Amino acid sequence: MKILFVCHPYPNYVPDLLLHGLRTLMGTDVVDYPRKNCLYSGVIGLGICSDDLLCKGWFPEDAGRIDRDDIQSKLKNGFFDYVVCDLRAISFLRSIVDQTSQKVVLIDGEDKPAYIPPGPYVVCRRETDGTDYSIPLPMALPPYIFKWISKYDHSEKRYSIGFLGSSGGDGQRKAIIDTIQETFPDSLLQATLVPSKAAPNPDGRLSREDYYRNLQQCKIVLSLSGEGHDTFRFWENAAVNAVHLSSQSPLFIPNDFQTDQEIVRFASIPQLKQIIETILDHSDQYQSLATRGRAKLLRYHMTQHRAEYFMDRIRIAFA
Repeated sequence: MKILFVCHPYPNYVPDLLLHGLRTLMGTDVVDYPRKNCLYSGVIGLGICSDDLLCKGWFPEDAGRIDRDDIQSKLKNGFFDYVVCDLRAISFLRSIVDQTSQKVVLIDGEDKPAYIPPGPYVVCRRETDGTDYSIPLPMALPPYIFKWISKYDHSEKRYSIGFLGSSGGDGQRKAIIDTIQETFPDSLLQATLVPSKAAPNPDGRLSREDYYRNLQQCKIVLSLSGEGHDTFRFWENAAVNAVHLSSQSPLFIPNDFQTDQEIVRFASIPQLKQIIETILDHSDQYQSLATRGRAKLLRYHMTQHRAEYFMDRIRIAFA
C-alpha cells in the first residue's frame, strides 16, 4: 500500500496528525510531498511557534528514507494506491494530479467546513457530524504528547479546575471563564492570545512544559469550543490525570467518550457550576471516570488509531 500525502507548508492540525498516524502505521510507504519541514522541526499546529512550544522528536525523522523523486511519473504509472491532500494544497494537487485517474482524498481540517464542490474524490472533514456526505475526521493525540503529559501524573492537585487556552472563540468562552473565576477562586484560568507575527510570545502564554505541568495540578480540566468545536486542547486534556469536563459538541467522533462514564459534558453555565461542585464533593468517585477516560484515549484516539479508522473508511468509500 502506497500513499502520496500532498502537503501545504503551513501547520494544520488534522492533516498533520493524520500524516503522523499514517507514517507510524505504514512507515516510508507514506510520502509527504512536498516535504513538510515544519513537522520535522517539532511544530504541532501553531503557525507561529516559539522554541518553548516546539515538540522536537514528535514526528519521525525521514532520514533520507522517503522517496520523493519522480512523483509525477509515479502518479502516471499508478504507483500510489491513494492520493491524500490537505485542502489548503488543492491548487498544487491540481497541478500534479489528474483527479479522475487517482483515488483522491481531500482533508478539510478547517475551523469551519470549507465549501467543496462534488467531484471524483472522497472528503474527510474535522467539523462535521457526518450528515454532509463527508467522513468525520477529528484530531487525535501523538504518543509523544501523552508521554510528556503523563510524566506529571503524580503532581499535587493544587487547583480545583483548570483552563489554559486562547482567548479566541465566541463570547460564551469568556462568560464561562469569568463565572468559574468568580465561583471557584482556587481555579487555574488563563486565556491568552494565539501567537502571531505581531505577537509571537503573547503575555501570559506558558511554555509547553509549564502548560502540561500546570494542567496536571488540576482536579478538573476544562475543554471549550474555540473557532471550531474540535480542538487539540480537548485531546491534551483527555491525557491529563484529572476529570475531563467539556462543553457539548455536535461533531461525530468515532468511539466517542461516554458521557458520565469517561467524560463529563455540560450545555449551560448554570449546569457547569453544578457539575463542578458535584465533582469536587465526590472527587474519589470521579477519579475512576478519569481513569476510564484515559484508557479510552489510549485505546482509540492516538494518531495511529485515527489512521487505522481513516484507512478503513476510505477503503469502504472507494469499494
